[in-house]
Amino acid sequence: MKYLEQNYRLLVIIHLAASLFMVGLIWTIQYVHYPLFAYVGETTYVSFQAEHVERIGRLLILPWLTEGVTLIGIFAIAFIGKRKELRVLAAINAVAMAIVLVLSGFWSAPAHAKLADGFDESVHQQLMTVNLIRTFAWTVCGICAVLIVLSTWSRDRTTQQNT
Repeated sequence: MKYLEQNYRLLVIIHLAASLFMVGLIWTIQYVHYPLFAYVGETTYVSFQAEHVERIGRLLILPWLTEGVTLIGIFAIAFIGKRKELRVLAAINAVAMAIVLVLSGFWSAPAHAKLADGFDESVHQQLMTVNLIRTFAWTVCGICAVLIVLSTWSRDRTTQQNT
């Protein structure tokens, strides 16, 4: 815990960067990429879907893992350590991330598995709907990350002024 608290500023900045990267990625997927699935064409769709899953997986694994690990650190500091003022933000962030994880595991990944056999309009619509919820949940994660950084700077500035 001491290590986390000593490196808290770095932790929240890394968390912010990873969260905002993921927010940008999910909005791009929701607004640009997923709608284009319907226009790929039957003859190339299966290979397109396989490439999509492979490339997106490689792109998101490190920032998503970083976001999760740093959130665990922030959560620990908020509930076990000395940053009790962050409990609400850490809890909201954790709930939003849990929503993302559950939707990804139980709806998005199975939808991509079904689409691997070929385009299906109803599966595509389900994917778009579920991803919109994930997009909003990830946006909440990004907002929480910004507020955690602002809260950290504000508290640190107040502490410095009082010393």
